[in-house]
Amino acid sequence: MHKKQLENHIENDDYFGTLATVLNMARQTLEKDMRGPKKNWHIKLLQSLEEDLMYLQENYKIDKK
Repeated sequence: MHKKQLENHIENDDYFGTLATVLNMARQTLEKDMRGPKKNWHIKLLQSLEEDLMYLQENYKIDKK
């Protein structure tokens, strides 16, 4: 993500939600394409990160220092 895009997401209070969406797309790709014993571990990790980011999106706001 470019700095300008990042700043726009922060200004619109959508930073964490945007990151969660990107992780969701990565997880969907893993579910479709990845094979092997660690597939489920990777998927669960991404799901957990998505949930954490959505929690932050719903409960916190980034303020510039």
